[in-house]
Amino acid sequence: MHPSTPDAGQPGSYPPPVYTVATDDTAVPPTSLLWWASAMVGLGLVMGVIWWFAAPGGGLYGDPAPEEAGLLSDLTLGGLQLVVGIVVGWLLVQRMDLPGAWQRIGAAVGGSLIGSVLAVVVGQWLGMMFGADPEFVLHSLGAAAIWPAAAALVVFISALIELAWGKRRT
Repeated sequence: MHPSTPDAGQPGSYPPPVYTVATDDTAVPPTSLLWWASAMVGLGLVMGVIWWFAAPGGGLYGDPAPEEAGLLSDLTLGGLQLVVGIVVGWLLVQRMDLPGAWQRIGAAVGGSLIGSVLAVVVGQWLGMMFGADPEFVLHSLGAAAIWPAAAALVVFISALIELAWGKRRT
Protein backbone atom coordinates (compact mmCIF):
# COMPACT_ATOMS: atom_id res chain seq x y z
CA MET A 1 0.00 0.00 0.00
CA HIS A 2 1.33 3.38 -0.99
CA PRO A 3 0.87 6.43 1.19
CA SER A 4 -1.47 9.11 -0.13
CA THR A 5 1.19 11.82 0.06
CA PRO A 6 4.44 11.17 -1.73
CA ASP A 7 7.59 11.19 0.36
CA ALA A 8 10.22 13.68 -0.83
CA GLY A 9 12.98 11.29 0.23
CA GLN A 10 11.85 8.50 -2.11
CA PRO A 11 13.40 8.35 -5.58
CA GLY A 12 11.01 9.41 -8.31
CA SER A 13 8.81 11.40 -5.97
CA TYR A 14 7.98 15.06 -6.22
CA PRO A 15 9.44 17.39 -5.00
CA PRO A 16 12.95 15.97 -5.18
CA PRO A 17 15.14 16.38 -2.08
CA VAL A 18 16.97 19.24 -3.76
CA TYR A 19 13.89 21.44 -3.39
CA THR A 20 13.16 20.73 0.25
CA VAL A 21 13.13 23.59 2.71
CA ALA A 22 16.51 24.35 4.26
CA THR A 23 16.96 23.88 7.96
CA ASP A 24 17.23 26.86 10.26
CA ASP A 25 20.97 27.54 10.62
CA THR A 26 20.68 30.78 12.59
CA ALA A 27 21.44 29.24 15.96
CA VAL A 28 24.90 29.58 17.40
CA PRO A 29 26.27 27.06 19.87
CA PRO A 30 26.13 28.34 23.47
CA THR A 31 29.80 27.48 23.92
CA SER A 32 30.71 29.99 21.22
CA LEU A 33 28.82 32.74 23.01
CA LEU A 34 30.39 31.74 26.31
CA TRP A 35 33.81 31.77 24.67
CA TRP A 36 33.36 35.30 23.33
CA ALA A 37 32.10 36.63 26.65
CA SER A 38 34.81 34.93 28.70
CA ALA A 39 37.54 35.96 26.26
CA MET A 40 36.49 39.59 26.66
CA VAL A 41 36.49 39.27 30.46
CA GLY A 42 39.94 37.68 30.38
CA LEU A 43 41.17 40.39 28.05
CA GLY A 44 39.92 42.94 30.57
CA LEU A 45 42.06 41.38 33.28
CA VAL A 46 45.11 41.51 31.03
CA MET A 47 44.31 45.09 30.05
CA GLY A 48 44.16 46.13 33.71
CA VAL A 49 47.66 44.78 34.28
CA ILE A 50 48.97 46.48 31.13
CA TRP A 51 47.31 49.74 32.17
CA TRP A 52 49.01 49.67 35.55
CA PHE A 53 52.41 48.95 33.99
CA ALA A 54 52.12 51.51 31.18
CA ALA A 55 50.38 54.42 32.92
CA PRO A 56 52.20 57.22 34.72
CA GLY A 57 52.52 56.33 38.39
CA GLY A 58 52.28 52.64 37.54
CA GLY A 59 54.81 49.83 37.51
CA LEU A 60 57.19 50.83 34.71
CA TYR A 61 56.58 54.53 34.25
CA GLY A 62 58.16 57.11 36.53
CA ASP A 63 56.19 59.40 38.78
CA PRO A 64 54.76 62.27 36.71
CA ALA A 65 53.96 65.74 37.92
CA PRO A 66 50.88 65.57 40.19
CA GLU A 67 48.73 67.77 37.97
CA GLU A 68 49.12 65.61 34.88
CA ALA A 69 49.13 62.15 36.44
CA GLY A 70 45.35 61.68 36.32
CA LEU A 71 45.03 62.84 32.73
CA LEU A 72 47.88 60.68 31.45
CA SER A 73 46.62 57.65 33.34
CA ASP A 74 43.12 58.06 31.91
CA LEU A 75 44.51 58.60 28.40
CA THR A 76 46.62 55.45 28.70
CA LEU A 77 43.59 53.34 29.60
CA GLY A 78 41.47 55.06 26.95
CA GLY A 79 44.09 54.40 24.27
CA LEU A 80 44.40 50.75 25.25
CA GLN A 81 40.65 50.33 25.19
CA LEU A 82 40.33 52.04 21.83
CA VAL A 83 42.87 49.71 20.22
CA VAL A 84 41.31 46.60 21.77
CA GLY A 85 37.79 47.77 20.83
CA ILE A 86 38.76 48.27 17.19
CA VAL A 87 40.43 44.85 17.04
CA VAL A 88 37.45 43.10 18.67
CA GLY A 89 35.04 44.92 16.35
CA TRP A 90 37.11 43.91 13.33
CA LEU A 91 37.09 40.27 14.47
CA LEU A 92 33.31 40.42 14.86
CA VAL A 93 32.88 41.92 11.39
CA GLN A 94 34.94 39.06 9.91
CA ARG A 95 32.37 36.62 11.36
CA MET A 96 29.23 38.49 10.29
CA ASP A 97 28.41 35.94 7.57
CA LEU A 98 28.36 33.03 10.01
CA PRO A 99 25.13 31.95 11.71
CA GLY A 100 24.32 33.69 14.99
CA ALA A 101 26.26 36.86 14.25
CA TRP A 102 24.06 39.15 16.33
CA GLN A 103 24.16 36.82 19.33
CA ARG A 104 27.95 36.74 19.02
CA ILE A 105 28.11 40.53 18.86
CA GLY A 106 25.91 40.80 21.94
CA ALA A 107 28.08 38.34 23.87
CA ALA A 108 31.29 40.12 22.86
CA VAL A 109 30.02 43.61 23.68
CA GLY A 110 28.49 42.43 26.96
CA GLY A 111 31.72 40.65 27.86
CA SER A 112 33.74 43.73 26.97
CA LEU A 113 31.57 45.81 29.32
CA ILE A 114 32.44 43.46 32.16
CA GLY A 115 36.05 43.25 30.99
CA SER A 116 36.32 47.04 30.93
CA VAL A 117 35.13 47.28 34.53
CA LEU A 118 37.57 44.52 35.50
CA ALA A 119 40.42 46.37 33.77
CA VAL A 120 39.75 49.41 35.94
CA VAL A 121 39.41 47.34 39.11
CA VAL A 122 42.58 45.31 38.47
CA GLY A 123 44.62 48.38 37.52
CA GLN A 124 43.51 50.30 40.60
CA TRP A 125 44.09 47.26 42.83
CA LEU A 126 47.63 46.86 41.49
CA GLY A 127 48.17 50.58 42.05
CA MET A 128 47.11 50.26 45.67
CA MET A 129 49.15 47.11 46.31
CA PHE A 130 52.40 47.78 44.47
CA GLY A 131 52.33 51.33 43.21
CA ALA A 132 54.35 54.25 44.44
CA ASP A 133 51.45 56.55 43.56
CA PRO A 134 48.60 56.02 46.05
CA GLU A 135 46.24 58.01 43.81
CA PHE A 136 46.34 55.58 40.89
CA VAL A 137 42.64 55.75 40.06
CA LEU A 138 40.54 56.33 37.00
CA HIS A 139 39.37 59.93 37.09
CA SER A 140 37.20 59.82 33.96
CA LEU A 141 34.67 57.00 33.98
CA GLY A 142 34.03 57.58 30.30
CA ALA A 143 37.44 56.06 29.53
CA ALA A 144 36.08 52.73 30.77
CA ALA A 145 33.32 52.78 28.15
CA ILE A 146 35.60 53.18 25.13
CA TRP A 147 36.26 49.48 24.53
CA PRO A 148 32.65 48.24 24.21
CA ALA A 149 31.64 51.42 22.38
CA ALA A 150 34.47 51.09 19.86
CA ALA A 151 33.68 47.42 19.19
CA ALA A 152 29.98 48.15 18.69
CA LEU A 153 30.76 51.19 16.53
CA VAL A 154 33.04 49.21 14.21
CA VAL A 155 30.30 46.61 13.70
CA PHE A 156 27.67 49.32 13.20
CA ILE A 157 29.71 51.24 10.62
CA SER A 158 30.51 48.02 8.77
CA ALA A 159 26.82 47.10 8.65
CA LEU A 160 25.94 50.59 7.38
CA ILE A 161 28.57 50.42 4.65
CA GLU A 162 27.30 47.03 3.49
CA LEU A 163 23.75 48.34 3.55
CA ALA A 164 24.69 51.46 1.57
CA TRP A 165 26.56 49.50 -1.09
CA GLY A 166 23.66 47.12 -1.47
CA LYS A 167 25.73 44.04 -0.79
CA ARG A 168 23.45 41.24 0.31
CA ARG A 169 24.59 38.42 2.52
CA THR A 170 23.94 34.94 1.22
